Amino acid sequence: MTEADSPKRSEAEIRKEAREWFVRRLQTFTPSEVAKFQTWLEADPAHVRAFRHIETVWQATEAPGKRLAALEADELAIYLEAMDRARAQRRTFRRLTAASVILLVALGGATWWERPFVLQNLMADYATDRGERRTVTLPDGTVVLLDADSALDERFSPTERRITLLRGTAFFDIAQDTRPFIVNAANGEIHDIGTRFDVGLVHDGAAVTLETGKVAITIDSGPQPIVLEPGQRVRFDRRGASPVEKVDLSDALAWRGGRYIFYRARLSDVVAEIARYRRGRIIIADGSLGDQLVTGSFSLADTDAALSSLQASVGFRVTSLTRALTVISP
Repeated sequence: MTEADSPKRSEAEIRKEAREWFVRRLQTFTPSEVAKFQTWLEADPAHVRAFRHIETVWQATEAPGKRLAALEADELAIYLEAMDRARAQRRTFRRLTAASVILLVALGGATWWERPFVLQNLMADYATDRGERRTVTLPDGTVVLLDADSALDERFSPTERRITLLRGTAFFDIAQDTRPFIVNAANGEIHDIGTRFDVGLVHDGAAVTLETGKVAITIDSGPQPIVLEPGQRVRFDRRGASPVEKVDLSDALAWRGGRYIFYRARLSDVVAEIARYRRGRIIIADGSLGDQLVTGSFSLADTDAALSSLQASVGFRVTSLTRALTVISP
């Protein structure tokens, strides 16, 4: 009996071998490698099952994986340069298809996959990791609660206090000052008028929820500022602004206490919130599934339970290739 056939080998070890073979097959398979792969495949029915499972999941993730790789290829290349890999290794990387790049990163547990915004965090004045909420006090005394996986820049001058929300969500409790306080988010500016308010980036736009005071929001495509009263929210992007809506503040701002409450929200938006509190990536393999509207609530402290709750209500399948990649499919 060979080592490969040893009963001591766990299912996890077999799955790891299957993933390694799958990645190698995505690149270039020499005739000798084909023979070795076939020998491995025929050595144990468990090998066949593990490999077929990887193939099935990859078929569901290939298209979104390619899009993700295309969007972030430049940043990934920077990491390769920063790690000062051998020139030949970098040439090998460039020859990989976008699909194999995304799988290599997913299965290899690279820093980029676990922390795709690490460079942005280094350049930001304040940032949080996944699963981390952090309270910071700005030089003027303003208190900001940063949600998980969020980042912002601070640019204070003698004439104004300006913040740029780079990623995620932040709650602002503005200190009194003669200088105006302005938050840049997506294509809009939020001007404080003695306020406590929440700003979150969603897709290519943003949402602003006002707890106390007033804010005036100016967007690039808007003819005039939008003024919010306490308990109101507005969403905006490059296409314009949604109608101002009344919200339950205890629900809308529940994330500050570690709970996420949502009503008729897109599944993809809810999953994005969950992803900010766990390592790795979550990919929704079907666009129409991501557009389904869901209602509910869950604790942000247990993302596995949150996914299970969504799965029970929507009926999708959840497949984890590794700790770094979770796939949601119909």
